[in-house]
Amino acid sequence: MLKYGFLLFLILITAAGCRQQTATPSTDLNIMLAVEPDPLIVGDATLVITVNDASGAAVNDAKIAVRGDMNHAGMMPVFAEIDSGTDGKYRVPFEWTMAGDWIVEVTVTLANGEQVVKSFDAEVNTSQNMPEMTTENGSQTMPEMTTEAES
Repeated sequence: MLKYGFLLFLILITAAGCRQQTATPSTDLNIMLAVEPDPLIVGDATLVITVNDASGAAVNDAKIAVRGDMNHAGMMPVFAEIDSGTDGKYRVPFEWTMAGDWIVEVTVTLANGEQVVKSFDAEVNTSQNMPEMTTENGSQTMPEMTTEAES
């Protein structure tokens, strides 16, 4: 009996050591997503991701990874990456493969390896005859969904 108790103890200790740690955000980044062209239609697009630090200064030395998923099961995600930006803006070629509701997850990896993840909602249409949602520069600004930080 003592043998099984000791074995159970070892298993519990091992499992506790393997538990993923919840990261505490130590980097305060402002991540914004705009899309060209507007309105969003199936096909090629450019995601314009703007990254600023807490003081508003542009972050140019980050790597950006994007994952686009439709909000329903059965579709392959779309991936894109870029590792350089100008004035805090990263222009990422992207393809909307189908009309519908999308979730776009942007992962910003800083030079020190710290990551900040932010998700945005997007509605992609089949044609340009849909109502437009434009900003001053002619791009569509996406509403943010959630923010996570990882280290």
